[in-house]
Amino acid sequence: MSERRNFHDALEPIVYWNTSFVIACWDMNDPFHHECVAFSERLRAEGIICVVSDFTYNEFAFHIIHRELLRESRRTGQWWRNVLRNQPHIFQTAMNEVEIVPAELERRTILLPVTETAHNLAFTLMRQYNLLPTDAYHVAVALDAGVSALVSLDEDLLAVDGIVVYMPT
Repeated sequence: MSERRNFHDALEPIVYWNTSFVIACWDMNDPFHHECVAFSERLRAEGIICVVSDFTYNEFAFHIIHRELLRESRRTGQWWRNVLRNQPHIFQTAMNEVEIVPAELERRTILLPVTETAHNLAFTLMRQYNLLPTDAYHVAVALDAGVSALVSLDEDLLAVDGIVVYMPT
């Protein structure tokens, strides 16, 4: 089991931002938005090094695009994939927001590389802890870089031995 900490507990010197945390910081409608923004400000104020990976960028971009496609899907009664195919302007409009994300994350975090070691570790983590692939890759990239503290809203990460997971209360 990992060590679960809340946003008021002692901080590790380097913290990996899982996508669920980034989404909650970005999306003002997320129930944990205010807590996550406050925690990100605490990390900045206390000089904590914050890191992400390409998986964070990818999942966050998908979240934004999927959210807009689902909105149109609900409005029109179409399946969201059909909206993607038949109404490309919805995708293009979402891209305006997606393109803001890298600049914002680059301002606040350092991008970690995905190495061959991380790739192999991800498969070990999937098998050992029944983690979904992207969850395993987040943990693997962090551990491969020597980072054992993550901030996430995903309780599945709590199964992983040897890491600290910051979560809202």
